[in-house]
Parts: sequence; structure tokens; C-alpha cells
Amino acid sequence: MAEPEIVAFDLEGTLTAGVAWEGMRDYLKAHGEEDKYRRFFRRNLLPVLAFRFGLLRDERAFKERWILGVLRLFAGYTPERFDEMAAWVVSHTFWPQRRVAVVEELEEHRANGRRVIIVSGMFEPILQQFAGMLQVESMGTAVEFVDGRFTGEIIGQLNVGQAKVIRLQQVGRLVAAYGDTVRDIPMLELAETAVAIHPDPKLRQAAEQHNWRILTE
Repeated sequence: MAEPEIVAFDLEGTLTAGVAWEGMRDYLKAHGEEDKYRRFFRRNLLPVLAFRFGLLRDERAFKERWILGVLRLFAGYTPERFDEMAAWVVSHTFWPQRRVAVVEELEEHRANGRRVIIVSGMFEPILQQFAGMLQVESMGTAVEFVDGRFTGEIIGQLNVGQAKVIRLQQVGRLVAAYGDTVRDIPMLELAETAVAIHPDPKLRQAAEQHNWRILTE
């Protein structure tokens, strides 16, 4: 039996221009919990300023710490409340800023019978909400619930970089992949056809070297 044909899409920056932490912040503001974010921002003011002025050695590490810090603001949420937040972020941030041309290609792959998976470092409850709107599968970062409450932590590591490759290798033949940053290069190299979406400088350089398609709408 032939391996299933898999098409993988990253989420942030690829399928949508929306930014998760901004949507999560806006959810807190819209639901009377803005003080949580304000206190978090004040605690992290110095690294924020260093990031804005380009003074950090590892901006990627800062971004990961930031989104994980924002995630912890939802500690104590029930699964139902967390799903409510996830649906709000998708409907107010991700879906309105979806990249229409990329979504159309996703729908074309699905219509052609390929197994489409959104593979992202995004937290699984949020990713599932977005994937559900497109009727496709998702592979994201799991979040931890203990005794019916969110602990504020993820399970394992963020589903980025090589972690995406390991998971995709377990499900079938990757015929196409779409990504937007240097961290998507391992996934794109695995695919028979790679597409760079609004690529960052390092991914653009790699795309040009490999003759990958570049889509900027």
C-alpha cells in the first residue's frame, strides 16, 4: 500500500499574519483580566526594550520565553475556559488575518485527496480551533491540565524545527510543505515541494539556494 500523501502547513506567518500572543493579550483585555498582562509586561520591561532596540543576542529565545510567559497568564483555567479563549483568539486574530492565497492552496490540496496537517509550535487547543475551521488535522504543542485546571505549562517542548520533522516522518510521505521562518527549513527540506511564505531573510536565502517557490501574495 502506498504511503499517504501529506501536505504540511505552518500556522503563524504562513496561514495567517495574526500573532498568537497579541490575540491572547487582547482576550485578557476583553474579559476583564488586563491586569494580568500589565503585571507580566512590567516584570519583563527590560528584555522587551532590549528586543525592540535589537540588543538581544538570541531574539528567537526571547520570543519563545515571551509566548510561554503569556501562556502562563491562563493558569487555573478549566479546559472549557481555555477552549473558549482559543476560539476567541482564532476568530478575532488568526482568521481575520488569514493569508487567503495560502488558505486557497490548502483547500486545493484537501480537495485533491491529500492529507493536510497544520504543523506548528502553536498551543494545541488554539491550533485545533483554526484547523477545525478548515477541516484539516493539526500537530501542535500540548498544554498541561492537572485536576481539571491548566497548570500554565506545556507538555514536552515546543513543536518547532526538527520536532516537526520527527512527527511528520511518522505519518507518511511529505509531498509539500509551507513555512515562513528559518525554523521551518528542516520541514521544507523534507518535502518534495517546498514553499516559503513571506519568508524571513534566512529562509529567503535558503529558498533561493534550493529554488523553492516563494509566495508573498
